[in-house]
Amino acid sequence: MADSSCSPRPLPPDDLALFSGLPPHKIPAVADARIQAYRTMIEDINGYIAQLTDIHNAAIPLHATLPREVLMNVFRHVYPTCPADIRITHVCKLWRDLIHRTPEFWVNMLAVSAVTSHLDHNIDSDSPMSLLSFIELSSPMPYKLDIQTELSFLTKIPSHTLRICSLSWELPGRPDFISLVTDFLDLHMPLLQEMRCSCNREHAIPPLITAALPNHHRPQCGKFPRLRSLSLHGLGVACQALAFPSLKELHIDDGAPIYFEPLGLSALLKFLQSCPQLQMLVLDINASALHAFPERQPEDAVSLPYLTSLSLTFHRPAPRWAYDFLERVDVPSTAELKITWLCGCGTPLTTLIPASRSTGIKAIQAMKFLDIQFIDDRKHRASESKAVLTVQGCLLVSGRYKPCLTLTIHRPCWGSTNRTVSPSTALVQIMELFYHASLRNLWLRLAPGITVRRQHWFCILNGHPSLLSLIVRIGSCRNLLSVMRRHPSRWPVLEWLTISCRDGSGVHESLLSVLENRAREGSRLKHLTFSGDYKKPALSEHRMRRLQGLVCEVKMLRIVYAL
Repeated sequence: MADSSCSPRPLPPDDLALFSGLPPHKIPAVADARIQAYRTMIEDINGYIAQLTDIHNAAIPLHATLPREVLMNVFRHVYPTCPADIRITHVCKLWRDLIHRTPEFWVNMLAVSAVTSHLDHNIDSDSPMSLLSFIELSSPMPYKLDIQTELSFLTKIPSHTLRICSLSWELPGRPDFISLVTDFLDLHMPLLQEMRCSCNREHAIPPLITAALPNHHRPQCGKFPRLRSLSLHGLGVACQALAFPSLKELHIDDGAPIYFEPLGLSALLKFLQSCPQLQMLVLDINASALHAFPERQPEDAVSLPYLTSLSLTFHRPAPRWAYDFLERVDVPSTAELKITWLCGCGTPLTTLIPASRSTGIKAIQAMKFLDIQFIDDRKHRASESKAVLTVQGCLLVSGRYKPCLTLTIHRPCWGSTNRTVSPSTALVQIMELFYHASLRNLWLRLAPGITVRRQHWFCILNGHPSLLSLIVRIGSCRNLLSVMRRHPSRWPVLEWLTISCRDGSGVHESLLSVLENRAREGSRLKHLTFSGDYKKPALSEHRMRRLQGLVCEVKMLRIVYAL
């Protein structure tokens, strides 16, 4: 049996009496009249409910006892996340009046793109849900703004652009976009500190870099005096018109390669020459094939004396791009440099970055610590998709190591023309970049499946005779010990030696030979740590006594190999 409480209430007898004796063709007109009458009643009732709600809410203890200044301070700390949060202004007339006098609330509203994207962008709109009304209510506070529709909106409200402190806008896809952007650059934004400009790939015109924005138009420092941070996404906006001399942070993403030509080095260098105050530079390179660069010319040199951080990320193979860029940009030795190749570098590892004494990176020559980690999942050897080579170099500053260079190469064994090299060869190539470094500490952390040949071990270590500390983690250390045994005087100041290997059996006599040969040459170690997974006891008592007679401090550990 159905629940009677869920069934609709029957019509009043007076309504039913209206249909008594009516012919069928007159029934619709009478029914429509009553429907309209009830709808009017519903609207009136909803209005009564809203008024009663205001009266009810206005009398609750929250604002019946709290001063209005306290309530306004509460509204200053309301951080909306969606357009529906505007309902807080509908609680009662008092709240609406106080919120309208609290510019911080509207500043927080404007900072949420999910809110501004749903507002009416029509400059002539009188709607309370228009973007202009929100901007007016935020006065006189500085505010953030995300414009994703029409850039012309800003050019129509020049008085309100004076308060913008953060701006995100999209390059318009209209035929008159050149004049729109030119008008935008003529605006006065004295409080603007950060700006993000993107290029819609669905509307972008490919040759924007050469013809779109007027490159003769130079940014006027007086119009954007406080602009410190700029993000450019899409090739069409990387032009001289946006090279503000006051910039301290710059992020350029060259956009999707399907829609844009590669980011040209010449245009980028001209851009950077106009930004001598840069402290942070981030470049995301997505193009798979980049322009061929001419020989380095003196006018190509870019000096960034205040640079503290430089990050380059290549999402596709980009042969020699990093090399040619770093050869022309003077990176201070104190700056931290991070370069990542996500899909291989497409070039021998010896030409990843300039490393000569004349044109190389300054930090390399002053580097004291180098950590190389080679992860190689042999299950994916066919595609090399899991092989990652990471190199981190550090300077010695006030007795502490400070990171100065990080190289991350995915698929490092893939060179040009899809030819592969062995991990052992890849290690030799990467170490050639640091032959001019005065290294004192070297860490080599290699996956268990990686084998380094004897001649390669010599090449890796030969360029650094001043090593104080050597730490190696590898599957087998036989070839390493063989090289150190044959060349006992090659590293005369070596004091710390740490070897961790998965196969620690059968190498103890070779280790003793290394130490005895060094002792005969007058180059005794001070500290030795040897660890591995042994099938037999780690070391006999006789060998341990021999070790202790050759080294001041000896640690023999039995641990599981791990990077």
